[in-house]
Amino acid sequence: MTNNEIPKELQERVLLLNGIIYISAEVADDAVLMSFLSYAARKGFKETKRLEAEEFQKMRKKNITKAETKSDIQDLAVQIIADAYVQGASDIHIGDYGPFASIQFRKLGMLQNYKQLMGEIGRKVIVAMYQTMSNSADTTFVAKERQDGRIVSNDFLPADVHSIRIHTEPLDCSMAENGTGTFMALRLLYDRTTAKGSLQDRLKTLGFSDRHIRRFQFLTQRSGLTLLSGPTGHGKSTLLKHIMECMAEDNPEKNFLAIEDPPEYPLERVKQVRVSTNEKDENRGAAYRNAIAGAMRSDPDTIMIGEVRYPEAASAALDAAQTGHGVWTTIHANSALGIIQRMVSLLRAAQYPDPLEYLCDHTVLSGLHHQRLVPVLCPNCKMPLKEITKLPNDNKLRLKSLPEAVLNRLFRAVNNMENVNIRGEGCKQCSGVGIIGQTVASEIVTTDHVILKAVRTGNMEAAYKHWRHEQNGQTFVSHAIDLIEDGLIDPYLTERRLGVPLNYAKAFDDFNLSSSDLDELAGAKNVEAPHGAS
Repeated sequence: MTNNEIPKELQERVLLLNGIIYISAEVADDAVLMSFLSYAARKGFKETKRLEAEEFQKMRKKNITKAETKSDIQDLAVQIIADAYVQGASDIHIGDYGPFASIQFRKLGMLQNYKQLMGEIGRKVIVAMYQTMSNSADTTFVAKERQDGRIVSNDFLPADVHSIRIHTEPLDCSMAENGTGTFMALRLLYDRTTAKGSLQDRLKTLGFSDRHIRRFQFLTQRSGLTLLSGPTGHGKSTLLKHIMECMAEDNPEKNFLAIEDPPEYPLERVKQVRVSTNEKDENRGAAYRNAIAGAMRSDPDTIMIGEVRYPEAASAALDAAQTGHGVWTTIHANSALGIIQRMVSLLRAAQYPDPLEYLCDHTVLSGLHHQRLVPVLCPNCKMPLKEITKLPNDNKLRLKSLPEAVLNRLFRAVNNMENVNIRGEGCKQCSGVGIIGQTVASEIVTTDHVILKAVRTGNMEAAYKHWRHEQNGQTFVSHAIDLIEDGLIDPYLTERRLGVPLNYAKAFDDFNLSSSDLDELAGAKNVEAPHGAS
């Protein structure tokens, strides 16, 4: 059921939103309303709420957007994109649930509600974005299919946005016509950082420590394969962009080629080769392989591969590294050393009988990196942890700001709590969210003979300990703990973004988890608070 099915005499005073029927207090319980409510109940919409007239009109104005013509719909779609850019969003999520469509923006790594549309309008926006505004392999939007597209026309994009990547998924939705809704995810591809200057300057702006910067500077001087990992939306492509641009600027006598599907950002002084965008998923791996092979015949010095996602791309990247070229790329993995197992899986799928035989050569596999983006606290409204810990254990603000289990893990992970801060309630400076940006929590492994020999023999524990103790390697969790101790990031939000407990590094450094270790990882009580906690 949609708002269009509300009787005309009620449409200004009745609103269907999120499966609830909102009714203005001005509407009398007459036959028209009773008949409509009975009809709605048969459709499965039984919950009603009465609102004061002024409150109802505010809600209706906020959530109902009128758009009827094709031009109106396209203008609405462009406005949604423009608003996302102005608000600093990285992604737009549009969900068509039948009677209504919801729109959310991902800002600073967190989803926030933007607005709701009537279902019919939401579907038209989805169709316009995919079918009219984008370039895609399929020219027609089909709600029941998984589809990909890309908006590249400057007619639809804000000035600094290079392109928008589109992906749609069919949703099982009982309220939608034929039981099928749609989820559309749009990734706005633009550099939201202010990083400029030398490699050192840019990496510092992105949040890397001096130790990380030295490792990256070393890797830019090496040949072989360097892989950057992290979850989707955690800055891998942005980091790769800045590294490639700096390498190209510092080495104007060399030929830098980038193979991307499709290019995400313009790269200064780098030749960007586009992998065919007309291929279906099952053919993209071969298209990547052919593009990399073509790059190898183009007299390159350094090659960038946008992402190693397919077995063919992993195989071609390894081939390029074996010929003495510098190869930089991104990959999905859970840690720096975890990249090796991910590459092994891809290479086995590419028919390599023993991938480690080829990978475990420090002249071929040069660097492994993993990062997560963590939210930076607003300096104006952040709250000292010691003020929160003075509150009773059942205090709502305390429970909301830092759940007990997180606090217990924090006590075990942090050596000095004196400067630890937590997210405030928001102010004008941070637009009421308590967060002003994101920074990086990172780990980087520069491979050597010892690490790769241990990996080759299946002794990942020895490889990890050599990196940690002999190379003075720092895990991404440990990097985040440093930022917490400096009062820059919130412990609770950080733990959620890291995907592991704050005391993860301490527990796993010994590679031997006892029952008490597992209790500590779960946030069990009965621990002594370190200096500065009270």
